[in-house]
Amino acid sequence: MLATQMKKLRHQKGLTQQELADYLHVSKGTVGMWETGRREPDIEILSRLADFYQVSVDYLIGREQISDIQQTMLAETIRQIETLNQLKEQLKEIFPQE
Repeated sequence: MLATQMKKLRHQKGLTQQELADYLHVSKGTVGMWETGRREPDIEILSRLADFYQVSVDYLIGREQISDIQQTMLAETIRQIETLNQLKEQLKEIFPQE
């Protein structure tokens, strides 16, 4: 799961393996091994990856299904829908249908 998450997040950011390797101060081959599941990063690298991608370590290792960013976006979307529903009700009161 970690390998899949790492590759997915890197692609979402539009980064190459080399760019991520440069950021983490590791080799491109190391990133490649992580993304194929042949090796796993240590806890320090996992923490840096979580910070970089703005997700939790639990999300990286597959213990959470959605990231913190996705949870925030979902909560905001729900809030906006509730606001729209309130506005709809207010408009019905102002402009009742005949």
